[in-house]
Amino acid sequence: LLGVLFTAALTSVAASRTRATSEMARLQGQSLANDLLAEILSLPACDPENGASSTLGLESGESDGVQRSKWDDVDDYHNLSESPPRNREGINITGYTSWSRSTLVERIRSSNWTLINSTYDQAYRVTVRVYRNNNLLATAIGYKNGDQRTSSPLQGP
Repeated sequence: LLGVLFTAALTSVAASRTRATSEMARLQGQSLANDLLAEILSLPACDPENGASSTLGLESGESDGVQRSKWDDVDDYHNLSESPPRNREGINITGYTSWSRSTLVERIRSSNWTLINSTYDQAYRVTVRVYRNNNLLATAIGYKNGDQRTSSPLQGP
């Protein structure tokens, strides 16, 4: 009888630790997603040197290996994929070797935040996803309308 009770107690402790570890990983993932989203949304919607661009992504001269220090507007982050996650200077974030982050930058209509816009309107939806061992742990979504940033859609004009 004692053996059965002891086994049940150990099983309960193990399950509790698994849940705590899983919750900690989700919190770490959300932090990684929010940090990258804040970095992206702190930048202007329009490239400060070249003005509005018809394509999403890096402009000429902005690619410097794994560094993002030359990225100077929101759409430079389109389709970023990094494993492990790195800071803006391209240095791996310690303790996250089995983690990855990806981004999607979409042009949206400033008058209707649910519709994708194929022309430049300075309105963007930015999605950051964080994975650990290829399992999605966290997603952060933000919006950029000109020089405004928000984590929820703004009302269009």
